[in-house]
Amino acid sequence: MIVTKQGQDRNKPAATIGFWAALLTAVLNLWFFLAFVPNQPILIAPWQSLAAYAASFQPLPFLAWIVPCFFLAPMILIMMTCLHAWTQKEKQTWSLLAVVFAVVYAALLSANYYIQMTVIQHHLVTGTTDGLSLWLYAYHYPYNIPGALEAVGYGFVCVSFLCAAPVFGKGKLQQWVRWTFVGFGLSGLVYPISLLFPLPPVLILVDIGALTLLLTLAPVLLALLFQRSKDRMVAVA
Repeated sequence: MIVTKQGQDRNKPAATIGFWAALLTAVLNLWFFLAFVPNQPILIAPWQSLAAYAASFQPLPFLAWIVPCFFLAPMILIMMTCLHAWTQKEKQTWSLLAVVFAVVYAALLSANYYIQMTVIQHHLVTGTTDGLSLWLYAYHYPYNIPGALEAVGYGFVCVSFLCAAPVFGKGKLQQWVRWTFVGFGLSGLVYPISLLFPLPPVLILVDIGALTLLLTLAPVLLALLFQRSKDRMVAVA
């Protein structure tokens, strides 16, 4: 449906900013995955001691996957906010709920990753590690403080994606965006559930692969939708 001039003025900046936020979300997710895979053995290796971990700690590989995670949180929030501004009025209840849940995710995990980049890295490098164990990802991951915060944060962002899915209507591209949002939302809930009810390791590995694919594909498709909407001055519900 062609929108009014007022609707065009409202949706044009939302589509422009949303396009870049969605694109950067996909890039940051790929960056995280490529940097995280080499560090995976450290997280799942049997815990030896705090002294041994501090002695082998390397800041650069650690920051390589923490930094994109830190920026991913506000970027997803910006993407959802633009989606809310872009959405037609009758479906803005769903998009507003998506923003609300994304706010909780961004607040929790940006703080978590900032602590890792500053407090944790500083004390591991300087050797002042008293009482640090529970704040380390490598300490019986994911049963530690950052692992628990991630579970809660990712649970909220998954609900955010599920709330956002109904705003997309008819049309092949919108249907693809909707189902990638639903796929990410459902597959992402496996992580917080697995901390409460242990799941088979094979299922967790398959789920991680699905999450990486969907959190790359979903924002790329959304960026394409924003771009088409901006070019045609169309707001599609």
